[in-house]
Amino acid sequence: MIDIGAAALDGFLLLFSAKALLYLMLGIFAGMFFGLVPGLSGLTGLGLLLPFAIGQPPDVAFAFLLGMFAVTTQTDTIPAVLIGVPGTAAANATYLDGFPMAKRGEAGRALSASYFANILGTLVSTVIFILFLPVLRALIDEFGAPEYFVMALLGLVMAGSLAGRSLLRGLAMAAFGLLVSTVGFAQNTGFPRFDIGGWTYLWDGLPLVPLVLGMFAVPEVIDLLLRRGTIARASMRAEGGVAAGFLDNMRHWWLLFRCSVIGTVCGMIPGLGGLVAEWLGYGHAVNSAKDKSMFGKGDVRGVIAAESATSAQKPGSVLPTVAFGIPGNAAMAVMLGVFFIVGLRPGPEMMHEKLDLTFLMVWIVVVANLIAAGLCLGLQRWMILICFIRPTVLAPLILAFMVVGASLATTHVGDVVVFAAFGAFGYLCRRADWPRVPFIIGMVLGQLAEIYLFISVERYGFAFTYTRPIVILIELLIFAALAMPLYRRFLGSPARFAREAE
Repeated sequence: MIDIGAAALDGFLLLFSAKALLYLMLGIFAGMFFGLVPGLSGLTGLGLLLPFAIGQPPDVAFAFLLGMFAVTTQTDTIPAVLIGVPGTAAANATYLDGFPMAKRGEAGRALSASYFANILGTLVSTVIFILFLPVLRALIDEFGAPEYFVMALLGLVMAGSLAGRSLLRGLAMAAFGLLVSTVGFAQNTGFPRFDIGGWTYLWDGLPLVPLVLGMFAVPEVIDLLLRRGTIARASMRAEGGVAAGFLDNMRHWWLLFRCSVIGTVCGMIPGLGGLVAEWLGYGHAVNSAKDKSMFGKGDVRGVIAAESATSAQKPGSVLPTVAFGIPGNAAMAVMLGVFFIVGLRPGPEMMHEKLDLTFLMVWIVVVANLIAAGLCLGLQRWMILICFIRPTVLAPLILAFMVVGASLATTHVGDVVVFAAFGAFGYLCRRADWPRVPFIIGMVLGQLAEIYLFISVERYGFAFTYTRPIVILIELLIFAALAMPLYRRFLGSPARFAREAE
């Protein structure tokens, strides 16, 4: 068993190899761009850059992709504070107090507070990760194929029940993703499924790269293209305030710590992610404050709470992904697909033999946030100009990169067909308010669930569903994940229920 301290050091040194560091910097600059441009997001960037990471060693691929994703929540604050347009959905709560601070001349203070809250929130989450790791390693040794199968089901149910406002829609999209994962040869019999007219392209299953690009990147670019005029119309200056923002974080350190814990827990729970972490952190700051009068009017505590919670969920989301193969959020679902592409498998391998790679993923998030914060402090007056590029110039360039990236998956014309088909499907889902995240999680987890179900039935029959204690516990969690949304809808508000009964 690899020592945790040695693995942490090895993972840190892996990050500073010449190639990994180069790709990390490229990922950071790309992530800063995707965070700055309102309408784009880290998930869009992840889909766009995914083709260029395929074929690289695991440390290089992780540095490139995670480095990009980690910093979008640094730069999305800049347009939220300076022009009142959040760069990504994860900056909506920051906007509530950051933009009013900018209007009264404290933009620099708000941005500085957000940068330091991001750094400190990530560090708190990393410490929790390290402290929790020995417990998780002991637990993972008790897992077999039945436990991994029901954990995959738990991830599917939680992704479906926690995404969007409709439980039925979320579960339906997760089930559709599960169905799509069965395209190709059956893993237990070798029988080809969905063999459409002998089209050999489908025999290996649908490739992840063009599918992710189509589902997540195309709808965002289409919406960007449909905007009229520039993305932003007015901006404010953001100079100074660096010391004030840092002192604000020190003054409210207990709030920052509590919100970082909230963000870490949200990252560990599959299906939640940054948006939920952000609003839970902000809500906690409001509810726990003695004086609530300034929230929404320019209270720096709102900025600190939202940003620390959002940043802390990223290291937290690594844990369920590497330990159980259950993505903590949509980005980790894509990273789980990268695991399979580069020849890694979540579970005991990532907790023991490849623990250095697990730590590498955490160090990437930490170091990327540190570097991005320094770049933002020095370059934010020029970075904001990106928000004034006309979408009619920006969107076609991004679309062209996406087509090239999609075609690199298998270099087959089918890649472009899949990209276009799922691009249209993703746009329809966005317009109709159907969640797309459960679909991707269902597709990725479906491959794991099928393998573990086959092994479990072959070895234990269906008796594993009621004879193994951990399996029974996870089944109860699945039931709770399904029951809670129904409870909140029909019984959570007695007054509303009474009105409906009348």
